[in-house]
Amino acid sequence: MINKINGFCTILILVFFLLADQHILAQISVSPTDDNFITKKDQARHSEWKEGKSQFPGRPRDWWQLGIGGGAFMISGDVKPAFGWGASVHVRKSIGYVFSLKFEYMFGQASGINYSASNLYAFPNVDPFTITASSGAIVSNGLYGPNDAFFANYKIEQHHAVSLQTVYNLNNIKFHKKSNKWSLNLIVGLGANLYSSKINALDANGQPYSLQMTDLANRTGAGEYDLSKMKDRDAVLQELRTFLDDSYETLGQQNANNLLTIGEGQDRMVVNPFVNVGLSFEYLITPRVSLGLEYQAFISDDDFFDGKSRKENGSRTSNGDIPHYASIRLGFHIGKKEKAIQPLWFVNPLIYPMQDVADLKEKLDDDWFKDTDNDGVPDALDEEKDTPPDTEVDSKGRSLDSDGDGIINSNDKEPFSPPGYPIDDDGVAQVPQPIHPEDVRIIPGDPANGKHPTLIIGEETYDPLGAGFSSGGTLKDWYLPMVHFDLDKYYLRPEAYEQLLHIASVMKGYPSIKVVVHGHTDVRSSNEYNDMLSFNRSMTCIDYLVNKHGIERSRFILKYNGEAHNLIENASKEEEHFMNRRTEFYVAEDNAQEQSRPVGDGGANRKWKY
Repeated sequence: MINKINGFCTILILVFFLLADQHILAQISVSPTDDNFITKKDQARHSEWKEGKSQFPGRPRDWWQLGIGGGAFMISGDVKPAFGWGASVHVRKSIGYVFSLKFEYMFGQASGINYSASNLYAFPNVDPFTITASSGAIVSNGLYGPNDAFFANYKIEQHHAVSLQTVYNLNNIKFHKKSNKWSLNLIVGLGANLYSSKINALDANGQPYSLQMTDLANRTGAGEYDLSKMKDRDAVLQELRTFLDDSYETLGQQNANNLLTIGEGQDRMVVNPFVNVGLSFEYLITPRVSLGLEYQAFISDDDFFDGKSRKENGSRTSNGDIPHYASIRLGFHIGKKEKAIQPLWFVNPLIYPMQDVADLKEKLDDDWFKDTDNDGVPDALDEEKDTPPDTEVDSKGRSLDSDGDGIINSNDKEPFSPPGYPIDDDGVAQVPQPIHPEDVRIIPGDPANGKHPTLIIGEETYDPLGAGFSSGGTLKDWYLPMVHFDLDKYYLRPEAYEQLLHIASVMKGYPSIKVVVHGHTDVRSSNEYNDMLSFNRSMTCIDYLVNKHGIERSRFILKYNGEAHNLIENASKEEEHFMNRRTEFYVAEDNAQEQSRPVGDGGANRKWKY
C-alpha cells in the first residue's frame, strides 16, 4: 500500500517539474480591469468606474478549477491506525477574491491493528469480533470465549466521501506584489461518508485466533514485551502479522443510531454525515495549472469507523473516530482566456487601487508638468502650446479675447470693448461720442453781408440753413439725443432732463431751426393704445421744453408711430423693449408737417408729466 502512495506522489511530482520546467519562470499576468473580462451585469458600473463616477469596478469573470489529488488516508480512533491511501477529484469556483466553493468526491482505504489486547471478560457481548446481523445487533459471540484475548484490528476497503466545501483564502491581499502565486486556504464543509468496516477475526479455516492471541497477550502481560517502549510495540505487531491472514471476514460493530445504511449482511455499508475542516497550500505554476498540498479531517459522532467503540479495559470511548486525508493535488484551470482570467483566489484585489496610484505617479512627472510656452498651463492640458509671451490664457491655455473682437487681450488696447461697434486695428471700439452742451458753439451770422450763422458741434461745423456741413452732410442729417420711457408711462425719467437741456441749448443757439419730436412705444398693447401712448410721450417732451426752457411751441413738429418703427426688431428682453420706448429729436425738413392727435381719449385736455 505504501508503494501505491509513493507511486502516485512520484507521478504528481514528475508532472509538477515537467510543467515547472516550461512555465515556472513565466510572469503571471492578470488584467482584471480589461472590459472584455467584466461580467455582463457589471459592465455599466465598470464603465462608470473608469470615468471616476463609481467607487468600485466591475467583477471580472474567472476560470473554473478541475482538480485531482492523491495521498494518505487514515482513521484516528480506538485502534492504532496504519497509513492507507486515498484519491479525490474536485471542482472549485470563486465567489470573490477570498471566498470560493468546492465540490469534492474522495475514495480511500484504511486499516489498523492494536499492539495491546482487549480483555473479553469485561464486556463479552460487545467486543468487536462478535458476529452481527444486518441491523447491527449481536447474533452471537462467535468462537471467542470470555477468557480469550483479542488484538483489535479493522480494514475499510471502501470509503466514499462527498462534500460541499467553502474555501477561504488567507493570504490573498498583497501590498507589495502585483500577483499572488501562493495561496493558503482554510476549508470548512459539509458532507457524508459511505463506508464498511470489517475485522480479521478468523483464519483461513474459519477458526478464531484465540490461542495465538491469548498466548501473545499473556506473554505481554508477563513482561516479555514492555509496551511503553516503541521497539516492543513494533515487535508485538510483527508477531501478530505472522499468524494473521489478509482476510477481513467479520463485519465490525455498527452504530444502531445510524439513520441510513446500504446493503445487507456482511456487505452492509453505513452512511454518516460529517463536517470537514482543513487547510491547503497551493502554488500557481502557470495561470492554467496549480500544485497543492491539502489536509482534511471528517468530523462526526461516529465511533465505529475502526470497528471498536471500547477501550482496552472495556469502557466506552468518549470521542468519535475521525478520518484524515492528506493529499497532493493538481488543479487545472478551465475557461476561455479571451473572456476570463485565472481564478480570483490568485488575483490580488489591491491591484485596482495600486494600479491607479501607479498610473497617477507616472503622469505626475516632469514631462507631464512641462509648460513649453510658460503660460502656466501644462502641455498635457494646453490646447495652444505656442502662446505669445505675457498673454493671458484660459484654463486650457488658449489666448484670452475678453470682448470677442478677434484681437487677443495682449494686443488689444481695449480688452473690454462695448459690443456692437466696429473696432480699429488696436481693438478700440468706434463708439460715437455723446454731445454735451459745452461741445456746442454758435457763431452768429452777419445778415448785412449775407453770412449765415455757423453751428459748431465738437470738431464738426454745420450750416443750419443748408449751406452744407464741413464733413459734406447737412444739419438735417444730425440726430439729437433720444429720451426713453418706462413701461406704459409717458412721464420723464431723471436722465431725460440733461438730454432735453442739451436740445434746448441747441435750439436757443440757433433760433431758426425747427425740431421734429417723434414718439414711439414697444410692441406690447394694441396699436390704438400705443399710438396714443407715443403721442403723449412726444407731448410730454414738447411741453417740458416750452414751459421750462421757453422754446416756442411753433418750433416743434410732433410725430408719433406707436410700435411701427422699433429700433430692435423682435425684442424679447426687457432691456430691448426699453430701447424701443423712446422719443427721437432731429432737425425738421423744410416741408415737415405735424401729425394730428390720434383718435381716442387721452390727447385732449391732458396735463403731460415731467
